[in-house]
Amino acid sequence: MHRGPGMQESGRSPKVAVLDTIHGAGTIARRMVECGINAVALEVYHHQPSVSDFDLIAAPVHLPPSNPVLAEALRLHKKIITHHQAVGELMASSVPPDLQIFEVTGTHSKTSTALLLAKILSWQKLVLTHTTRGLELWRNGKESVVKNGLSITPGNVIIALDESRTQGAEALISEISLGGTGLADWGILTSFSGDYRIAKETKWASTAKLQLVSLAKKGAHLATNTDVPISSDISFGESGQVQARPDRLLFADEDLPLSLSEDLDYASYQTAIAAAGAVARSAGISGRDIARALQDFDGFSGRMKVRREGGITIYDSSNSGLKVRDVNLALDRARGPSLGVVVGEDAETVCEGMNIPGLLELLRARRDEIKLLVLVGERLAPYAKDLRASWARNLAAGQEAALASSSLDRLLLCVKCFR
Repeated sequence: MHRGPGMQESGRSPKVAVLDTIHGAGTIARRMVECGINAVALEVYHHQPSVSDFDLIAAPVHLPPSNPVLAEALRLHKKIITHHQAVGELMASSVPPDLQIFEVTGTHSKTSTALLLAKILSWQKLVLTHTTRGLELWRNGKESVVKNGLSITPGNVIIALDESRTQGAEALISEISLGGTGLADWGILTSFSGDYRIAKETKWASTAKLQLVSLAKKGAHLATNTDVPISSDISFGESGQVQARPDRLLFADEDLPLSLSEDLDYASYQTAIAAAGAVARSAGISGRDIARALQDFDGFSGRMKVRREGGITIYDSSNSGLKVRDVNLALDRARGPSLGVVVGEDAETVCEGMNIPGLLELLRARRDEIKLLVLVGERLAPYAKDLRASWARNLAAGQEAALASSSLDRLLLCVKCFR
């Protein structure tokens, strides 16, 4: 929403209402004001402000049409755009000309793809990542934390762009929830498998994620998983132009040996390895340099990272994107005698909690496989007795309680939380 002819109405800047202060409206509205646009951020879950006096409404794509404020905007036939579109138009004129921008979205593997791509690119340029882990600066395959606790709502792309300028980054890789902003030179759709409903079941997440395509700027490149049924510049995954194997990286014109760590849970990273490899190759990195950057890769914290502590093998799959199906897959990976499981949600660090009924159904079905069960989060506390489990307030307390047991050989951590 830069100040161009399309933003002018009757010779004046439009009055803009940016809905949903929980998911970045404040950040977007502040930048609009700094750009001379008359904008106000509105909280729309506990209040019902009228939007009758506004010319333009910027609403998050997940906001259901039944929300009273959005419903009024629809009834009054107000022009409505998404937060993604607002950020893209607002920031288009302020992107440094030498900054390469990569945007990542999809139903799974977003964070791992973004981080692996940064790991590869950072051997040749300074890279800033914006993921559920916050903002991190990458040099020579290693990251350093710039800012924690930054969600992947599109409004925070503004903060990431500002930081990339401050740090002198040559590439910005942003993981974005439910779509892209149109700022990307490379857009990456990691997967459409496991699609789900949003906005109170009124639309599919995949439809929202296609903003990565519908808002793309002229000349942008698109990389997609083969399970995404649209044409792209480069495909990855099974039968794609770039495929990953436990010991090989297959490009259309090259077959390279891949030497990953023995501890890597390969199945959890197959999509990310193929996606990062495809985009890095498209961006001009040689296949051999890509394979070299992945040498001995053993995973990222919270993404089925395996470590050993005091004789116990710990499988860490606690992250903000955790879903019930991920818990089920993690149980398959960690399966074995003397298994402890810490599972649940840290409601203080994530805004979208676990599917508690689905999780309870899974735990009841697989309870006999678990020697020690620790439930995490207030919503699971009432079910501890029924599941023969103990209870902890957060991941740290749950892990401490589990490690205090001397009878475990392995421990699985599956708590939905920001790390």
